[in-house]
Amino acid sequence: MSKFLFILILIGIPFHSFSQDLDRLILNNEYDKALSLIDSSLSKNRNQPELYLKKGTILQRKFDYAGALFSLQRAYQLDSLNITTISELADVNSSLGNYRQALPYYQALYQADTTNIINTLRVSRAYFNVKSYKEPYRILLSACKRDSSNLYLNKQLALSAMRTGHDSLAIALFNKVILQNPSDLSNFSNLVLVYQKKENYSKMTETLEMAIQFFPEETSLLLRLGNAHYAKRVYSKAIPPYEQYLSKGDSAPDVLKNLGISYYYEKRLKEGINLLDKSLMLKLNDPVTGLFLGLCYKELNEIDESIGYLNFAAKIAVPYYMSDIYNQLGNIYIQKKEYKKSVELLKKAYRVDTTKSEILFKIGNTYDVWQKDKSQALRYYNSYLKYPKDSSEMHQKLTEYVLERKSKLGK
Repeated sequence: MSKFLFILILIGIPFHSFSQDLDRLILNNEYDKALSLIDSSLSKNRNQPELYLKKGTILQRKFDYAGALFSLQRAYQLDSLNITTISELADVNSSLGNYRQALPYYQALYQADTTNIINTLRVSRAYFNVKSYKEPYRILLSACKRDSSNLYLNKQLALSAMRTGHDSLAIALFNKVILQNPSDLSNFSNLVLVYQKKENYSKMTETLEMAIQFFPEETSLLLRLGNAHYAKRVYSKAIPPYEQYLSKGDSAPDVLKNLGISYYYEKRLKEGINLLDKSLMLKLNDPVTGLFLGLCYKELNEIDESIGYLNFAAKIAVPYYMSDIYNQLGNIYIQKKEYKKSVELLKKAYRVDTTKSEILFKIGNTYDVWQKDKSQALRYYNSYLKYPKDSSEMHQKLTEYVLERKSKLGK
């Protein structure tokens, strides 16, 4: 009996020594020697899944992901139940960008133990990589019920909630993880996107202002804050972030234009002209810039300059802006008391955009001032009254004026 055991021990010594030598080489980062030892052993016996696994692991460390994938696939073919092999296959496919190939392996790891937080987060990230959010939302929500304190889990759940329309949960979770870790810019950015989707302007700008406190050098935040205020036409609040953005060296023509327009609405006309000129030099064929340069000069009573820029804008404008440009030109010619030219331009403005009923009023009023014969004025006044309009204060005042004027004319 003892002799038999002795023989078994002697037989086992070479493999034990091989395994020890291989592990020592790997531990000491002597990867080339370890690979030579593995290849030598595999040349004698190809059916050793554990060696293919080790070879794949070594090749990953050498950043030879293609070679690692080949070895790990061979290990999987020989032993498809080995959890370590499945895990390595998942990771090496992800490293290669093979996200759809990686997903089944991550799914298998998760299904092996659905309570394992590491595999829960790994499979969720794998779903994110293929732009799929419904399943990770379900998985992460279940995990969060077991542990709601994990920062990364809360972040991933917030992201999947945002992508699947669970906005209230996404907002609560993003606010929570921001409090836990305000150094992660992506949480601020995603929270802003949710507020933007819900059209919650005050919370969106509040979040951007908070983010700027933590990331004062992040110019994209200044730009987003300026754009948010600009989109809501709160020009006084759009100005500071735009000014800060430009002070950091970027001179994008659209920012120059938006800030110049904001200056116009805040009556800072010369500053507006300065920036709009710079914007036009960078983006030569922008009708909006030309329009607001014309408006700035109009406010400064520099009529010839105003007409020049408005005519320039009219020549290059797309239809969306043409009505506004002709409308403003018409206003200027009214100031110059060139009523015939004004009416021509206002009619062009209305033809381009027949939804702007106030132009009908303006044409009628110009005829009323210009001609003794009031038939044309009454025609356009009546057209204005018949046109469907909203109940804004402006239209109420114009309607009252028209009715009063018709009464005086006895019509």
